[in-house]
Amino acid sequence: MSTPFIFIGTHKIKPGKREAFKAHFAKFCSEVVEPQEPRLHSFYGYSAPDSDLVTVVQVHPDADSMATHMKVGVEHFSEAYAEYLEPESTLQIYGTLTPELIQTISAAAQTEENDRSVTIREPFTGFDRLPQR
Repeated sequence: MSTPFIFIGTHKIKPGKREAFKAHFAKFCSEVVEPQEPRLHSFYGYSAPDSDLVTVVQVHPDADSMATHMKVGVEHFSEAYAEYLEPESTLQIYGTLTPELIQTISAAAQTEENDRSVTIREPFTGFDRLPQR
């Protein structure tokens, strides 16, 4: 069964960095992700007014698309955590992972300076109406 790969990451923004992070993320979205990841279905950042939390939602056609995102965004992730985000994050993954992607996500989630919770759920049934590329 071919299913979309959905990644939801919730991150805490460093004090006083909310607007700077939003600008950084918007630039990353328009200048890096959109032009370099044509297979990615959706990529959005969400926040609540006056909240120090931001949630990034990605809908990929498959795990290979997510693996591409991890490669394309590696510098952005480092910069985002160094400048704008606290180490703690919650990551939710919905889809079928490849061994390479498991290794990549595990390495990113388990470093000394972060505290990330990772939840993985694999599909068992369902359907979608997303366009096939």
